[in-house]
Amino acid sequence: MPRTGVLSEATRIDPVPADHEALEGLSTREDAGDGELVLRTADGAEISLPQSLVRLVMSAAANLAAGRAVMAIPAEVTLTPAEAAGLLGLSRPFVVRLLERGDIPSEFLPGSRHRRIRLEDVLAFQARRERRAEGRRRIADIADTAGLPYLCLLSVARVFVDANVLYPFSVMDLILALTEDGIHDVLWTEELLDEWERVIVRGGKRSPDAAAGITATIRGFFADTRIPPDSYRNLVTEVGGRDPDDDVHMAAAVAAGADALVTWNEKDFTCDFMKDHAVPVMDPDAYLCSLYDEFPDEVASTITRLAAEKRRPPLMPSDLVDSLERAGVREFASKAREHLG
Repeated sequence: MPRTGVLSEATRIDPVPADHEALEGLSTREDAGDGELVLRTADGAEISLPQSLVRLVMSAAANLAAGRAVMAIPAEVTLTPAEAAGLLGLSRPFVVRLLERGDIPSEFLPGSRHRRIRLEDVLAFQARRERRAEGRRRIADIADTAGLPYLCLLSVARVFVDANVLYPFSVMDLILALTEDGIHDVLWTEELLDEWERVIVRGGKRSPDAAAGITATIRGFFADTRIPPDSYRNLVTEVGGRDPDDDVHMAAAVAAGADALVTWNEKDFTCDFMKDHAVPVMDPDAYLCSLYDEFPDEVASTITRLAAEKRRPPLMPSDLVDSLERAGVREFASKAREHLG
């Protein structure tokens, strides 16, 4: 028997113009969430709604008042990969990759190769995307206000990115935007952020307050991807690289299970320690090209979305690609330009 779509189990309510005034009045009442809502039935009986339902009603009222339809569906229901892809606005093959990587928990049906995903896990993944999006927007605002170029050490779907990679801002903005779409994750260490602040302030790039604003945003909005110090500090003495700070970064990359370390200075990170732990060292252009080769549509979609968000000044996708080319990722820019037409 064919599976019934999960959305068939949902209760959908569309906004009705005649209800707008009442809904807006309810949604703007600051005390309504702490008050009592009473349901009066057709026979005149009154039922006081529990606080859990009051919260649901208030949330629904706010969305309906804003002209948005709402749907009620049990969080415990399960989705197919195709249904999860539809809810997230991602392609099914890409969602399958997220499932295989464990970014979204899933289970196989007994005796089957078919997966099922809990709706609440899909919603948790989306909430994480939205949190990272807000973090990137705040970083972009600080950069725009302070005229701040970016210098940072981050990591991607287990890929470490060296401090010299993420400026000009166009490269950092793309790196962070790709995290929102699940293409990779950004990992960081306390040593990284401390080094970033020292270098950016010492180099006269901008004020200590502007630099501190960036690191505070990373700590707040990307807290789940911090690499715990205890996981790599005992490895630092084994690295034997050219620079003590770089040794810490290489140890962290290995401890975090990085797929690659991305840097413009490949020679500074090429050593037996990295080879022994099978962590390749790549330049940013090669890394971004590898992402594009694996997920061309998703990467191109991220570029298009990122350009559409720009207001100061407005950007077309081609403008964003041009800025990436000027930042040094020329082969990647060529691939993206060809894809975008």
